[in-house]
Amino acid sequence: MKGLCRCVLAVVLGISVGIAEENRPPPPDVDLPFPVGERLTYTIYWGWIAVGESVASTDWVWEEGEWKLRIRFRTRSNSILSSLYPVDDTITTLLNGNTLKPEQFIVDINEGKTERNELTVFDWDAGKAFWTKFHDDKEDEKESIDLAEDTRDLVSFMYFMRRTPFDPGNTYSFEVLTDAKIYKLLVNANALEEIKLDRYGKVKSRRLDPQAKFQGIFVRKGSMRVWVSEDERRIMTKMFIDTPFANVRVLLKSVDGPGEDFWVEKKD
Repeated sequence: MKGLCRCVLAVVLGISVGIAEENRPPPPDVDLPFPVGERLTYTIYWGWIAVGESVASTDWVWEEGEWKLRIRFRTRSNSILSSLYPVDDTITTLLNGNTLKPEQFIVDINEGKTERNELTVFDWDAGKAFWTKFHDDKEDEKESIDLAEDTRDLVSFMYFMRRTPFDPGNTYSFEVLTDAKIYKLLVNANALEEIKLDRYGKVKSRRLDPQAKFQGIFVRKGSMRVWVSEDERRIMTKMFIDTPFANVRVLLKSVDGPGEDFWVEKKD
């Protein structure tokens, strides 16, 4: 258990373990639908009030003698919301650097008085994922989940669906693992719409309507609509979530990192 905790801590905090940096081989040259080092910043609105930000980032980390691709969402409330309901959530997935299959999915939720810490370990040889929910005051909860060849955790799914050219009028089926369950996620592709962003102007984006309900990145429950830019990057430009309490909008604020395209040039 100590070794596992050390591994998870290294991933979450970004601490690389193993041989000296100068002796490591270069990261793998793999085909990705996004540039490693990309940093997407989103503003979260409840109604018309901005209540926080979420940052999605990718980077290579050296862990247990291998390169891993780390994808992380960090969501924090601003001063307006923090006085009533502070939020500081980090959700991380760690992928094998060569196969790009998920190896670990780490959930660290801190919302008000609620804390949730979970770890899912993917064992592809056994065809199973092993989920643990950690508790301080009682025995940890554990589950095992059968994996299909194309099963992904929620975070890596959101990134790898960016290689899907969604055609209007079609419905796409995916398998997503989250909350210790496999969900069949259907995505309906609709027409292009223009999403107005402060930094980038009007961006043509494909509207996607996912048909599934599970605890997500930005809120716990609610039906949603997602808009994805109609360019090679296919960046999520907007998300609209209808919850029992309020409408939540998530709007793209900025794109940072490598690239010589519209997103980087427009920002500069």
